[in-house]
Amino acid sequence: MPHYRLAAFDMDGTLLNSDKEIPASAIEACRRAWKAGKILALDTGRAVSELSLYPFSEMGIRYGACACGTVIYDFEARRVLATRTIPKELIPILVEASRKEDLMFQAMIDGIGYVEAADVERMDHFRMGVYQPLYRATSSFAEDIRAFALENADRINKINMYHTSPESRARTLEILSGLPLDFTFAETTSLETTPQGVSKGTGLADLCDVLGIPIEEAIGVGDAFNDVPMLKAAGLGAAMGNSNEEAIRAADVVVGDNDHDGIAEVIDKYLMA
Repeated sequence: MPHYRLAAFDMDGTLLNSDKEIPASAIEACRRAWKAGKILALDTGRAVSELSLYPFSEMGIRYGACACGTVIYDFEARRVLATRTIPKELIPILVEASRKEDLMFQAMIDGIGYVEAADVERMDHFRMGVYQPLYRATSSFAEDIRAFALENADRINKINMYHTSPESRARTLEILSGLPLDFTFAETTSLETTPQGVSKGTGLADLCDVLGIPIEEAIGVGDAFNDVPMLKAAGLGAAMGNSNEEAIRAADVVVGDNDHDGIAEVIDKYLMA
């Protein structure tokens, strides 16, 4: 069996169970790997700021490819190691398109997620109510998020637009589809926008480059459509048992689901083998 030195985990549907908590089995398995000298990381669509409520330092998870691979972060040093940004000339086009639908706009800059406070109080309306406590606790707030995005157009790593329905999301994507950007569906109504060619797969590659680890020695673990590039790029792609069909097809192996020790299985069966 190949020798793996690093494992990178998606958050929602992967490291987190259905209650948005990290299972005890995953915490214990991460600690075993950490003590054995393995490198543990996240590869997530979340901003760094949205990760502050979790006990990663106690689990040995030091690094993150965050905001869909646009920000490489060292949690221990609290330092951004590398970033990729959306071309500034495209930000006004994204902002204008966002005005045509009833949606919640989020901009991520250097690992911090910026939103309007009023939108957070309506997250049920945007089919994202499960994340409302997280956004209340970890977001930075702009009085006018679209004006804020325009003022900081040269610094934005990622933009999320949370719609009221999949149909609304499809209309926004139709307007934007010709732009040199990458678009990914997440959750039920979310449209994630990143620089062209940037994904969780390039995020894992950038993290490996920073750490001096061949990507063939990395395991990527995920469950959803936006995890597919990571699953394909990693030396071993592991799909959770609760994964969608696209993630399962992209993976090399399938493990238990996020409520039944899937992370522990990845660590004990593959990372620690």
